[in-house]
Amino acid sequence: MLRTVLSVIAGIVAAFAIVIITDSLFHALAPSAPPPADTSDREAVRAYVAGQPVGVLMAVLAGWTLAAFAGSALAARLARRGEMPGWIVTGLFLLATAANFLMVPHPMWMVALAVVLIVAAGWAGSRMGARVSGHRSTE
Repeated sequence: MLRTVLSVIAGIVAAFAIVIITDSLFHALAPSAPPPADTSDREAVRAYVAGQPVGVLMAVLAGWTLAAFAGSALAARLARRGEMPGWIVTGLFLLATAANFLMVPHPMWMVALAVVLIVAAGWAGSRMGARVSGHRSTE
């Protein structure tokens, strides 16, 4: 049980590290206006996100997808208890993404794609991590 809990923590830490790195990289490379000084001003934040090039938003989605895949694969691999630890990481990552969408308004197409891509990446990562560890079933 402790191994499973620690594997989920490792998966979440890895996923969020990837998000921090990729988001920072993509926003640093994006030729857009600086973020609003007052991040509690929802209208200013909405305008900032809306002003991002579609390519940057797609790159951010790619980073989130990579994070969900890597975090779920790592958790399933380390736990050696099937796919379930990977699915736990995927669920927690999806909840964090939903919280992000509530705090920072994003285009609806990005919200919809994020849900689909995170779930698909979590599924693939969980399966791969369980397979590498020798446990294929969800125990």
